[in-house]
Amino acid sequence: MNDSNDKKMTDKKADSMRNKVVKSPEKTPSSSDNEFLCPCKKYIGEVTAKSQKKVIEDLSTAQASENVISKVQTKMHTDAYERNLRKLNLCVLKVPESKKDTSKQRQEEDAKFCLETLKIEKKDFISCHRAGKPDLEKPDYCRPLIIKTADEESVNYYSNHGKGWKESSYWINLDLCRADREIRFLARKERKKRLEGAPKKNVSNNP
Repeated sequence: MNDSNDKKMTDKKADSMRNKVVKSPEKTPSSSDNEFLCPCKKYIGEVTAKSQKKVIEDLSTAQASENVISKVQTKMHTDAYERNLRKLNLCVLKVPESKKDTSKQRQEEDAKFCLETLKIEKKDFISCHRAGKPDLEKPDYCRPLIIKTADEESVNYYSNHGKGWKESSYWINLDLCRADREIRFLARKERKKRLEGAPKKNVSNNP
């Protein structure tokens, strides 16, 4: 009997103790927490956007660089090909064009001009032709006369090593590609500029 009463007392004490335990309420974000989290989220979003933009810009730059390099390489190959085609050629400007009826007759007139007027020897002469198409709007315009020689030694001889050789009233020049013509033009322009900027020497007449 006593044991039964003791057990009941013990169970009541246990229930009483359990009732005294206060459950912790679930934590909900406070206004201060929200104020802290919002700027962080915004900052992370901005960093992500900037990173994505930089990646896109880097890709665009890399693609643009590849395109530029490709164009430069193509231009270099084209220039090298043109140089190789023209390396045995000479160019003479302002040579009157023949008025003969056929192309063969006009070429014969040009060949005669090369041999007799320009004094190019037969052993050095291969062929000649006119560069470009006739300009019907400019009937007085004379297309450049291109002369193909036997070898590079002939080219250097008749062009005086690229400086131009004046035979009669005509200059015999190298047949340069566009890139080389532009380079020489800029070099002449720079040289002229330096000469104009150089101080002139005072020439004093001694008594």
